[in-house]
Amino acid sequence: MTRQFVLPLTLLATALVSVGCATEQKMLKTSRYTLSYPDYWKVNSVAQKDGEPTHVTIGKYSETVMTQPGDAANPPANSSQSAYEAAQADVDVRLYAWPAPAEAGDPTQQVAQLMFKDPDLQMDKLGRLPDARDECGNDFKRKYTILGSQHETLDLASRPGYRVIVVGGQDQGTLLGVASRVPFEQDMGLYCHNLGNMRTQLQLFLDGVKVVGVGNTPPPPAPPTGAAGPGTPSK
Repeated sequence: MTRQFVLPLTLLATALVSVGCATEQKMLKTSRYTLSYPDYWKVNSVAQKDGEPTHVTIGKYSETVMTQPGDAANPPANSSQSAYEAAQADVDVRLYAWPAPAEAGDPTQQVAQLMFKDPDLQMDKLGRLPDARDECGNDFKRKYTILGSQHETLDLASRPGYRVIVVGGQDQGTLLGVASRVPFEQDMGLYCHNLGNMRTQLQLFLDGVKVVGVGNTPPPPAPPTGAAGPGTPSK
């Protein structure tokens, strides 16, 4: 039963790519990173300092329910997937940044410890899901590409509550952490649909993040020919 969710989500992602030219791309910038995003994502807040989250809500592209390409006028008899798309939950995403720690370590575990301080995430109410599991009939995706490298996720959930994916990465002196979540649903069909959509949107979100490069100050320009350099007495 769960295999029916994979194809519609793939078709939806393809459709979004095909209409991407009609969607305005925007960019927000903080002292540590930039985020490129389509105009239908809602930016709730932008971080003003290290440790504050940039909070983004990713909703449906439109109110149009997509089933099969070119078949909008003739929906299938079994419209359960259409019902899931109509009830699809928003994906709640928070992006954090800190100075990279001096000691090496797993970026995901490092950001998870720092995120624990954010009361909005309520991570103290979440339990860690086992690493070896089959979720929603699919092999669980445990790695995402962030800042050009793949990193494993920390997968959390609470019932009732949220299904949460945390992933971290590091580049140019900055540690980045992303926490995405959708509500945990009692309807397992809807839960799996929302989880599949969150996985897709999370990678799209990560693809739009670039580190600015805090602390990498370029060297001062060379003095003009014949001019006295720093510390050199002039004649």
